[in-house]
Amino acid sequence: MATATAGPKETDEEKREATGVEARKRRRLRVSLPVQVQPFDARFADILDVGEVTDFSREGLYFLTCMPHYFTGMRLILKFPYGEKASAHKKFLGTVVRMEERRDGTQGVAVQFLL
Repeated sequence: MATATAGPKETDEEKREATGVEARKRRRLRVSLPVQVQPFDARFADILDVGEVTDFSREGLYFLTCMPHYFTGMRLILKFPYGEKASAHKKFLGTVVRMEERRDGTQGVAVQFLL
């Protein structure tokens, strides 16, 4: 007997592009820049990730990662932009407000800045 399986859900970004509806207060700048991400919680302090920021604003950013340890409500320390080519690194404290499983197997993580 065959069993139907649902594929990955359409992401919020894909829905916004399809409908043209944007619910955010501020427009986001679309980029492709590295971000260093470290959990704020001491239990996860040894985890260090480098993700790819795909868009950001003054209130937060959205990045892609292959790491599975993120969860909604998790506090993060973000260093953005990150890398040798970045002229300045700025640290931000943020909290994960949304997670998305993407079709390519990566995770999309939406972060709202706290400070």
